[in-house]
Amino acid sequence: MQPEKAVIFGPIIIFFVIFGALIIGFLVVVVKLVAKGRASAWKGELVDKLYNTQRDFDNDKKVNQFFTLVFKTEDGKTIKVGTSKQVYDTYNIGDKAEKKSGEFWPKKLG
Repeated sequence: MQPEKAVIFGPIIIFFVIFGALIIGFLVVVVKLVAKGRASAWKGELVDKLYNTQRDFDNDKKVNQFFTLVFKTEDGKTIKVGTSKQVYDTYNIGDKAEKKSGEFWPKKLG
């Protein structure tokens, strides 16, 4: 390679190699987290329903809503599951749910 080309293209190549490594690393972390979530399995009882709002920083009139179901598993662990308003409204405190391995969301029992 000619020295002039090395001076121009060398930093560009280094930048893209580092940037590519960061993107690949990020994707690996995301895939592992999704796989871990799908692999988990538990049965539990709904102990709390959380509702939170947050104003959008760009648009003061827009309000983001967050719905969370809190389950206590048979193992005694507490698991929080973010959900939509439609699913949130179908659950009542004391309802039983089961999350099977390979599925993303728990299903209401009974």
